[in-house]
Amino acid sequence: MIVVKKNEAPVFPAPPPSRKVTKILMDPVIGSKHLAMGFTVYPVGEKGAPHAHTGEETILILKGKARVSSAKGEYILEAGDLVYVPPNETHTLENFGDEELQFIWVYTPPGDEKVIRERAKK
Repeated sequence: MIVVKKNEAPVFPAPPPSRKVTKILMDPVIGSKHLAMGFTVYPVGEKGAPHAHTGEETILILKGKARVSSAKGEYILEAGDLVYVPPNETHTLENFGDEELQFIWVYTPPGDEKVIRERAKK
């Protein structure tokens, strides 16, 4: 068993001009074999760049309002809502509300979280 305390998880701020901050809660670096999981905060107005993942991504909104879009549609999500993004589907996520957006993400298999670790070094 591995326990990760939220306040002890490694923090990876995105390079400017982005103001988003991600904590990687679990990945192979920490000890998992089959998934990566993180907690990300988007301040008001933050919008991620269009991107895709090699594996599956699931996002659970914890706080705030998000707009998620892909070629398959655009959706407004609020706390408690979840979106599943299949492999290689280009998508964007943005804070669409007037408060901080907080969400949990899971990648299966792990691997794409390496970009978060690398991006924070820049």
